[in-house]
Amino acid sequence: MIRKYSRILIIVVLAFAAAIYFLFFKGQNGNPGGEGLSRFKVETIRVENGWGYLIRQDTVPVIEQKVIPGLPGTNGFATEQQAAKTGGLVKEKLDRGIFPPTVSIHELDSLGIKY
Repeated sequence: MIRKYSRILIIVVLAFAAAIYFLFFKGQNGNPGGEGLSRFKVETIRVENGWGYLIRQDTVPVIEQKVIPGLPGTNGFATEQQAAKTGGLVKEKLDRGIFPPTVSIHELDSLGIKY
């Protein structure tokens, strides 16, 4: 009888540990939706030459990007959606601990960003 309860207890503890792992660790690093337990938030901003994005950690601004990253010049994104997509990519990199979260031309192309 004690042996049966020991097995049940082990199964419950392992299930609880797996739930904690997926809630806390996968939510930060492996969440395809990008939200999870991220401390970062992306906001789009209207700038002089189009659109940009602002990334905050809690309430503190971390990155204010007024131009398309990785390109020469002072052009902002053509649309708010393009700025939001790129800001989302940068947020994902920050969530994974990549700093600085540089953006390549190849990544801009894969996001469908026109420049």
